[in-house]
Amino acid sequence: MTRPGTFDARLNRLWGAVCACAGIFFLVWGLSWVKASVLNEDLHNRCGDLHTASFPFEKSCRHEDGTVEGANSALFDGVFFGSMAAGAVGLVAALTIEAGRKK
Repeated sequence: MTRPGTFDARLNRLWGAVCACAGIFFLVWGLSWVKASVLNEDLHNRCGDLHTASFPFEKSCRHEDGTVEGANSALFDGVFFGSMAAGAVGLVAALTIEAGRKK
């Protein structure tokens, strides 16, 4: 049987993981806003086929030769949605454990 202090330490680590995932999520979301709103601000002036998205922020242009300029990479989107999903799963787990302890 584990001591109560060990259980609290594990729960605190779970809350820390939830906070870390939320921090990564908001950091990547902020970086996508900077990329779309600051770095690719003038993309609409030189692009005929402009694509914009708001979750995560993206402003991209598809050129006639098939190249895409300004789009978020698959790794960037993977980190964004992965941290969101991991944070949500961790939050549900932590809240479920907290609710079970209070009964």
